[in-house]
Amino acid sequence: MPKLRKKPILSGMKAKRLNFHKVLNLSKTYMNRRGQAVLVYLYPFKTKRGRPKKYPDEIILTLLFLQVAWNLSFRDLEYLAVQIFGRENIPDFSTYYYRLKQLPSILLVDFLNFVSRRLLGKYHKELRFLIIDGTGFKYNEIYPLKILRGKEIKEVKSHVKVVVLSVHLKDGKRFILTALPGESYASEVKLGEKIVRWLNERGFIWRALKGKPFLGDKAYDSIKFIELVLLAGLKPYIKVRETLRKGIKSEIRLKCKELLESDEIYRFRGLIESIFGEVKQDVGSYEKTKSFHIAQLFVLAKFILFNMGVLFFVWMIFQTLSLLCLLKC
Repeated sequence: MPKLRKKPILSGMKAKRLNFHKVLNLSKTYMNRRGQAVLVYLYPFKTKRGRPKKYPDEIILTLLFLQVAWNLSFRDLEYLAVQIFGRENIPDFSTYYYRLKQLPSILLVDFLNFVSRRLLGKYHKELRFLIIDGTGFKYNEIYPLKILRGKEIKEVKSHVKVVVLSVHLKDGKRFILTALPGESYASEVKLGEKIVRWLNERGFIWRALKGKPFLGDKAYDSIKFIELVLLAGLKPYIKVRETLRKGIKSEIRLKCKELLESDEIYRFRGLIESIFGEVKQDVGSYEKTKSFHIAQLFVLAKFILFNMGVLFFVWMIFQTLSLLCLLKC
């Protein structure tokens, strides 16, 4: 079994180095403030019959993050979690798997938004631009996808599509604002529309992002999507499709083309690929499960771990500066 550091070092993402006692405290804070409300909203008519939960939801969430960070099987996760938190606080792997199946994916999306809001509250004055893009994570793999050619690629359905909206700051720092998973060949534009609508519904987030550049590739060349971006108060730097025979007639798409030609900021659109690369390199791009629902949870947990790495690094720097000030005083 891998050995955890006694005093984790936070450098980049490095999910394995996260202090999981801090992760547990953050999960508990989320469940007390927002998580329980989300569950009540999703299951308003759920009866209270049956045995009460022996293990709280924050324990299940922490185990999920621990499993994803170390890329463990369910049995190995139980062994490692017992070493960290004690036998009396940890369910057996079959109970944990059952609780995981009952965990809605929207709860993980809201947890990601909860962490990103904390980061946005600290860095909203340093925000430079936003980037949206989609990627995929394989699960239940039978044979390598790289050998497929042509129409054969459409026969493979075992991967999770996820659209990510990232925030990039002036000093090069970046974090995930929100992410939304979908089925294997879900439309990136449809998922992106839901994300932009979510921005409009959050007052503080809308005020912090208003007037900022919003970067996207040709996949988001949709009039309806661009209109939603404009309604959100953002500048759509979105690559539009244009050929010699088929020009650009829509005024909205012409506006996007003018923005791209007037500013070189679109050259930074590829920075989101570095986030995908860092996440997949650190915690993997293949989910060891046959269940699409659990694969979604694993994928969302990876992006939450990415934000936690940024958030805990901020806390560590703040604590260090506070100690230095006390020593000087």
